[in-house]
Amino acid sequence: MRVLAGDIGGTHTRLALCELDGGVHILHRERYLNANAAGLAEHLQTFLGHLPAPEAACFAVAGPTDGRHAQLTNLAWAIDAEALQARFRIPRVRLVNDFRAVGHGIDAVDPHHLAVLQTGHVVKEAPRVVLGAGSGLGVSLCVWDGRRHQPLPSEGGHIGFAPADAEQDRLLAFLRAEYKRASVERILSGPGIVALYRFRLREAGRNPLEPDTLLHDKLPAAAITQAALAQSEPQAIEAMRLFCRIYGQTAGDLALLGQALGGVFIAGGIAPKILPLLKHAEFLEGFHAKGRFAEWTRQLPVSVVLDEDVGLKGAALAAAEPQSDDRASDCFSQTRTPPPKGVSN
Repeated sequence: MRVLAGDIGGTHTRLALCELDGGVHILHRERYLNANAAGLAEHLQTFLGHLPAPEAACFAVAGPTDGRHAQLTNLAWAIDAEALQARFRIPRVRLVNDFRAVGHGIDAVDPHHLAVLQTGHVVKEAPRVVLGAGSGLGVSLCVWDGRRHQPLPSEGGHIGFAPADAEQDRLLAFLRAEYKRASVERILSGPGIVALYRFRLREAGRNPLEPDTLLHDKLPAAAITQAALAQSEPQAIEAMRLFCRIYGQTAGDLALLGQALGGVFIAGGIAPKILPLLKHAEFLEGFHAKGRFAEWTRQLPVSVVLDEDVGLKGAALAAAEPQSDDRASDCFSQTRTPPPKGVSN
C-alpha cells in the first residue's frame, strides 16, 4: 500500500511517500520551512507534483485534532482533511496529533536507533509514555488494546510546571512575570531553552535584557545548546543542567501518571542533539526524584528515540488504519478549543 505521510510542526513540514509491506519504506521525502507558506496545501502541491498518487494520507499535526480538522498550536494554520482529500484526489485523508503519530511509530524504530538511559524491565503489554521537546512539548500515553500499543492524543505539554526546589521556585516566578501561567512547554522546548538561559543570566547577577552573543544568534536555542555541549559558557551550562533536570522530572511525573512499565520514550528534535547532556546525572536524578516512588521509577525502561523519521513512520502506519476510531480516540480534542493566538498557556 502506498501512502503519504506528513509531520507538520511549528517550524517545518516533513512529507514522505511510503510503501507499507510489513514495514515502512520511505520512497521519497522532502522538508519545507513553514514560515513563508500560506498553508499545508502549498507544500503538498510542490511535493506531489510528479509523484504517483497515494492511496491514503495521514498528517501528524502539532496541535489538537478530531481527525478531520486541526489548528496548529504554534502556527496560524488550520488544516481541513476533506478539503485536502478533494483537492489532491486522495481517497482517504486522516489527521492525528503529532505525538500520537510518534506513539504509532515506536514499534517501527530499529532498536539500534534507541539510546538507552535506563535499562529497567519491560512489561510488554503495559502502558508506554512518549514525550518530546522541540518547537513545543509533545506527550502521548500508549495503551495496549489487545493487539498493539494504541497512542492516545494529548496536550500534556501544557500541564503546569511544578517546581521541585528553591531554584525552580525562582524559575517559576521568573516565568510567571512574563507569561502569567507557566506550563512545562515554556521550559521544555526551543523557546524554553532561551528562557532558561535568560533566567540563569539573572541568577548570575547579569541583566537578561542586555546584549548577549548567544541571545542574539539567529538560532539562540541551538547556540545555547552548543555552548553547553562545548562547556564554553557557564550560564549556558547551567541552563541546560536545569533543562535536563526538569525534563527528567516531567518524564517521571508522566510515567507515574501512566504507570509506564512498557517504557518511557524521549522523542522530539532536541533530545538527540543533547544526548551527551541527557546521559549526565541530572536527567535521571530528576526522573527518580519521586519520594516514595523513587525505587519504582528505577524499574522503568527509559530511551531516547534517535530516529528522526519516527513521526513520519507513525503517520504512515496510521494512514493505513480505518478512520472509524478517530472520533472516539480523539474525543478529548473534539471538546478542546486551541488557545487563541497571543494567549499565554
